[in-house]
Amino acid sequence: MSTASLFTDEQWVCSGYILQKPEVRNRPIDSEGHVVPVLCIELESDSPTRLPIHIEQPFPVDHHAQCEAAARRYRKGQHITIQAPALGLRLVVNNVEHIHADPKENPQ
Repeated sequence: MSTASLFTDEQWVCSGYILQKPEVRNRPIDSEGHVVPVLCIELESDSPTRLPIHIEQPFPVDHHAQCEAAARRYRKGQHITIQAPALGLRLVVNNVEHIHADPKENPQ
């Protein structure tokens, strides 16, 4: 088994408190205008730094009612635990103060 396949099997688990009312959004899936409903939740993690996390749970095409029902199950202040494939994580750093180029690694 390769290292790459091990990473794709890895699950990331996080828990925290919902910061605002969950909402349903639509995510485009192709250039023809087809969309899937996505449950979006803003979470304050249980980590020592209380990091805010934006989570999205996509639903299949034509499952908008199920996504809406899922959004109604959760409420602001509720504690939840989420589980997601590690491969789907994306880190966004909004407050970078400095970027330093490594002269050894710069392309010519």
